[in-house]
Amino acid sequence: MILYLNENKAISGEDFLGALQQLGVQQGDVLFVHSDVSVFGKLATEGKNELLEALAGVFKKAVGENGTIIMPTFSYSFYHGKVFDVEKTRSEVGILTEYFRKQEGVIRTAQPNHSVAIFGKKKNELAKVGIDCFDGNSIFGKMREAGGKIVIFGAPFLSCTFIHSIEQAHGVPYRYLKTFYGTIINKGAAKKERSTFYVRRSENKIKTDLSRLESYLLENGFMKETKLGNGKIMVVDANTLFREGMKMLDKDINFFVRIIPVSKAADIIFYFRRFLGNIKIQVKNFLIK
Repeated sequence: MILYLNENKAISGEDFLGALQQLGVQQGDVLFVHSDVSVFGKLATEGKNELLEALAGVFKKAVGENGTIIMPTFSYSFYHGKVFDVEKTRSEVGILTEYFRKQEGVIRTAQPNHSVAIFGKKKNELAKVGIDCFDGNSIFGKMREAGGKIVIFGAPFLSCTFIHSIEQAHGVPYRYLKTFYGTIINKGAAKKERSTFYVRRSENKIKTDLSRLESYLLENGFMKETKLGNGKIMVVDANTLFREGMKMLDKDINFFVRIIPVSKAADIIFYFRRFLGNIKIQVKNFLIK
């Protein structure tokens, strides 16, 4: 089935399947898929859902009946102070993920910030995640236990959220563990819950930049890459990524980030605003008392 047209060349589902196999995806694999389905070329299917169904089918065929597919359905609900409904809250990370989570046989984790949708043989064991977004009992820790592979399907490598589990395990100084509280609705039942999230410190003037890590992984053969149409597909083993990421942070604690240069004037403005904000909070607390 032709899914895209790129410079008058057809890209089919079999082309995607062949690309995944070329990158080392095998029957029985556990895949965590980050996707951007808009980049490969001009849509050649009759509608969006036809494309999404075909792409989901490609991944299912790639891993077979003994494999498992995981797609992020992150909503950051508690982070934004919202209720998380396991069945109804939309995924905020791409149309393929939102389509996938609604399909028959797919289950969703009750993680209010970083939920995932899972299909396949190991879905029930992988769905048993804890309250923390990135620790060993999170979906990212479960991926390592299962010997899973991360697939970057058209998306930039920057979308690889697994990186934050490496940062948390290493204890990078520009992030800290913050607890969020809220309500989770699961099968109609509402319950007050908490979730811990390794967030970036607001006072650090940094930006996530994984270009050095991406180059390192590709140049050393730890990650494989192929081009299809206007898009790229990359595959890396989760345990390999964790091991090499920890090594790079040992050498340079800022290996995953870029320091944003600012002027002294900007520094003064930044800290003055923080000072004013603290005063407002203190005044508010005084008035409440």
